Amino acid sequence: MTAPPDWKDVLRIAGRVLEHLDWRVLGDVYFHWGGEAFWSERRPRVLDLGGELGRRLLRELPPGGSSLWVGAGVAELPVLLGEVLLHGRSVVATNLRAEECRVLDAGLRAAAPQVALQFSPEDARVAAPARTFDHLGCISVFTDPESWPVLSDVAYGRIAPVQIDVDRFVAERQAARELAAALFARLQRPGVVTTSAEEAAWFLEQAELAGAAVEATDDLVDTAVVGDPVGFLRVGGAATESASG
Repeated sequence: MTAPPDWKDVLRIAGRVLEHLDWRVLGDVYFHWGGEAFWSERRPRVLDLGGELGRRLLRELPPGGSSLWVGAGVAELPVLLGEVLLHGRSVVATNLRAEECRVLDAGLRAAAPQVALQFSPEDARVAAPARTFDHLGCISVFTDPESWPVLSDVAYGRIAPVQIDVDRFVAERQAARELAAALFARLQRPGVVTTSAEEAAWFLEQAELAGAAVEATDDLVDTAVVGDPVGFLRVGGAATESASG
């Protein structure tokens, strides 16, 4: 009888997938200059920190549930594999970078064709329509400088208040609020949000508007690429009960 997979198996599979990825293309997708060399340095961190985040996340999630990941890419690969292989969860992984989705899917087909995981090049707001999820993964989405140049500068303290383009900031903030609202609406209660410390406020605001109780975990895990500290928001249901004793 074959033993059930454990994290060593997950990371072994993730490592095989990474070996089959086209790093030249991924370097161009992410950085446009020196990207292949950057990934060469970061690949061990993808496995180490991805495994650390995955282990921590599975402590928050029930087996057999479902996750919606926003902007999932190389850094999240070990986490998604852990959800599927260890908890038997259904994962919808979206990423607007179509070329990254193509490369990741090609790597999965070559190295792990038995794994029910693929990356979808579409907006998470319309992916898997009519479905809701007990987990929402959203890491370094609202701080992406390509999508939100002003919000990103503000979040990371790269700009002084006197330098802020107020009109552009207001427009980006409204668009970000609409995205957060649409994503939060797809979260079941009780549910969990995995997000970076810099982005948590977007979901805390939505929880307050919805009258949902939120408990933020104290421990944080760094991401492999950007380095943002990531934690978990427990929304409604069990979190409310545990908070009240």
